[in-house]
Amino acid sequence: MPLKKCDLHIHVQQSLYPEDLFLLAKDHYKEINWNRFGFLDRYKEVFGVTIDPITLFDNAVKTNDLSGIEEIACYKYKGKEGNFAEFDVKSFFCICVQGFYLDQSNYISVLQMIVDRHKREGLTYVEYRHGFGGSGTEWKKWHGYFARFFKDISDESFTAKYIVRLGSISNYTDLKELLNEQPDLQDTIVGVDFSGREIPPESLREFYQEIAFDRKNDPKKTPDVVVHIGENFFDKSLESAIRWCHQSALFGAKRLAHCIALGLQPDVAITRLPNAHTHESVRERMAQIQYDLEHYDALLDFGVSLNRHELILELKELERMDENQLICRTYDKQRLNDILKRQDYVLNDLKRLKTVIEVCPTSNLCIGGIPALQYHPFMKLYNSGVNIAICTDDPGIFKSSISDEVDFIVKSYNIDYLELSKRLGDPYQFRLKKDINS
Repeated sequence: MPLKKCDLHIHVQQSLYPEDLFLLAKDHYKEINWNRFGFLDRYKEVFGVTIDPITLFDNAVKTNDLSGIEEIACYKYKGKEGNFAEFDVKSFFCICVQGFYLDQSNYISVLQMIVDRHKREGLTYVEYRHGFGGSGTEWKKWHGYFARFFKDISDESFTAKYIVRLGSISNYTDLKELLNEQPDLQDTIVGVDFSGREIPPESLREFYQEIAFDRKNDPKKTPDVVVHIGENFFDKSLESAIRWCHQSALFGAKRLAHCIALGLQPDVAITRLPNAHTHESVRERMAQIQYDLEHYDALLDFGVSLNRHELILELKELERMDENQLICRTYDKQRLNDILKRQDYVLNDLKRLKTVIEVCPTSNLCIGGIPALQYHPFMKLYNSGVNIAICTDDPGIFKSSISDEVDFIVKSYNIDYLELSKRLGDPYQFRLKKDINS
């Protein structure tokens, strides 16, 4: 089944299962820096529990019982309490293990274990993504190492491509230098991403313009853009979260990861946290008004209630305020209904743009604060007709393979495998740089 043979969204660091972590750490766990990036301190802060990984591994080595490791390393759905902070801190358990190997320049042991697992699962095409901090020579060195590994292990039965996470726009210059220095990696490094945090599309406008210019002049060297967007958006209004998804596609992103904001019912979204989405900065509200004025007629056609005169007056008033000041706008029935129509408008335009949404079912459920399976955004996205690729995101942390994710959708929504395959198509068609790398 093609849906189970291709995964377009896998984070390298979060791909190790508890068994993998045990095998990697069992001979070194007393040497590993378990407070790397403040992991132990952050875990205590988030969960209120002090953990001792050395004792944990002592017990695992003696008993071969990995339940303690799984408890710390994996994140399971707990209903509406699921949140990004809890997931994020758990991800640093595997980062501590991998960090030890990277300190020894032994990244191959880690990457080989990940690839071998995916081969056993029957995957034939994977786009891995990863990020390193910093910039310049060191940044280029490590991304070069990872890309070359994926290039070298690829063959007729398994192809691995690489998406580079940019920590800042300046890293794109580093990447271009890397591809000039090692041109044989141009067919392996297929994309760039801004995962780690969601970035306002407006602030990336010049970056998208540079990418478009480079693609026109040197398409083989120029990666496609994918972004994490509409996943973790409590710091802004629902309208702004929807706008961020739309603008990312309009500016040139080929695939959008998650896009919970486009499929989650607005009346459910605002219940996930106290006062969720009621506050945002003056800057964000101004950007939203400017967007509404730009798309005014199209939004009206979809039934969104807008008044041009009122928007212009509000914009003038906001221009007198500090752009960082927070403003509060509450939700009523009319506003929530308008948000549903905004979702429909954007999803319809994503179809026009042929944008792909990377849906990561378990990930979205676990860390999106979705209170129950019935509210999962998948069905709204599915019924909209927008291009969808089912992906895993962090298979090790969620203990969920691409096969598990497809089965999750089939069983949860009583969709026949053939129907699902016909609707979504082969995800391989959505691979990056497909017109250049056959």
